[in-house]
Amino acid sequence: MKRKGWVVPILVFIFSLSILCFYQKNQATVSFANTTDIPPILWSESPSNINKITYSYGSKIIKAAYKDSSWTLCDYNNQKVDDLYIYNILNNFSEPIFNQVIEVSPKDLSLYGIDDSCPTLSLYDTEGNEYTLMQGDKIDDSLSYVYAPLSDTVYSMDTSIFSNLKISEVDWLNKQLLTFKLEDVASISFSYKSLQATLTPTKSDDGTIAFTSNNINDTLAAEFVHFLQTSKIEHFIASSANEHVLNIYGFNSPVLKCTITLNTGNSLSLTIGNINESENTCYAMVNNNNSIVAIPYFDFSQFSAMYAALHGSNSTQLG
Repeated sequence: MKRKGWVVPILVFIFSLSILCFYQKNQATVSFANTTDIPPILWSESPSNINKITYSYGSKIIKAAYKDSSWTLCDYNNQKVDDLYIYNILNNFSEPIFNQVIEVSPKDLSLYGIDDSCPTLSLYDTEGNEYTLMQGDKIDDSLSYVYAPLSDTVYSMDTSIFSNLKISEVDWLNKQLLTFKLEDVASISFSYKSLQATLTPTKSDDGTIAFTSNNINDTLAAEFVHFLQTSKIEHFIASSANEHVLNIYGFNSPVLKCTITLNTGNSLSLTIGNINESENTCYAMVNNNNSIVAIPYFDFSQFSAMYAALHGSNSTQLG
């Protein structure tokens, strides 16, 4: 009879245990369901694997591609893209951060201001995978709707991430006029009106590189090399300029022609057309690509004055 007394407590224990397991399982299911409100990471691609970027807005589209260790604009004479600009794009979009999920498999994207004309950025990796985000209407001052075709989902996202993208090619282009390292230069030759000179590098014991010439003094040579190495493009005037436009900006009779020969045998060229001293501007063309840019003013007339001082000539006869 004593053994039968344990039957009821055992049955109660088993029943209670079953209830507890069911409750815990149900809680786990509810907890898992709640986590779906957290936006998933759709992709986490290494920036080094991205080799193509397209950005469209309305009927305008910009295409940039990575080739031969640099980013260039495909439909803009393959001119180099600003490295910082590309870095910011890859930093923001190679692993995009969303605020929350708005709607999965939306039936009407127009409700969110999303259609073929809205700002659209696509990244392509080396395997041909495409990662696209489309920006729609603003939700408030800080958030906008975005649509990801890869997941067929609308999310909210920080508006500033897309606002940093520009649809004008000039905003994408590299602003450095010439890109070279002093240690890579074999010589710099130039002609200013009737003056011709060649600058040759000399490396001192402390590693400093100086350029000298028989025609101009070391100070002016250093100023000119510094100008070549540090000048930034202030404005893009014309791309693929025709003969008429080239003449307008003075390239039919350039003020200065310069060639930078590198140790590899490759070279860079710079041509200066008109000079607008009142606006502190020179009009320049790099590597004869017929793209005209405006750069900061440099007083090239110093070359004539220096030549006259060294050779006892009247500087007015040189120009």
